[in-house]
Amino acid sequence: MGVLAFLAITFLLFANMTPASISKQESPLDVRWVGAPNYVRPLLVETRSDAVLLHEKQGGMPRAFSREALRSEVAVVKELLESATGMLGPAPGPTQLWIFLKGAIPAERRLNDSLTLAIHWVEMDNLTGRSRKERIERYPILLVYPEGVETYELASYLVETTTRLSLGVEPMLPGWQLPYTTPSR
Repeated sequence: MGVLAFLAITFLLFANMTPASISKQESPLDVRWVGAPNYVRPLLVETRSDAVLLHEKQGGMPRAFSREALRSEVAVVKELLESATGMLGPAPGPTQLWIFLKGAIPAERRLNDSLTLAIHWVEMDNLTGRSRKERIERYPILLVYPEGVETYELASYLVETTTRLSLGVEPMLPGWQLPYTTPSR
């Protein structure tokens, strides 16, 4: 809640000092996190007014997930949590819920091609997959634009509820360049 208050105040103070429109990132990005250990890779998630842009692959185009799709995902995740409570008892622990969700998310057809599933696979790669073999760990960083606070709330709920990934938050103002990146060639 403190982060949201900080974001709201920051956006109110600086919103009139910058251009009103933001063009979406059109070109692929080469994402780097200066100062982080070599094995750490940021997973940039731009929270815009109408969608979340997931910069999933090095040098690849971002995947977009609409605000409406995120709302649907939240509803599905809440249903999964209710079914977990029915199966695991009235007060399942966080580890039990996490284990339940790790099995339920890939099996839930309504989450195909979703942000939830994409972040799920990032977490699984961190734990057991290709990333582990290459000694790479991916961490989502939500880049929050003033008009994207609602999509930020939806995306952060999905990440925090369905994973154990550390989540970073970076306030952004209109016209700012994406942090941690250099244009790919």
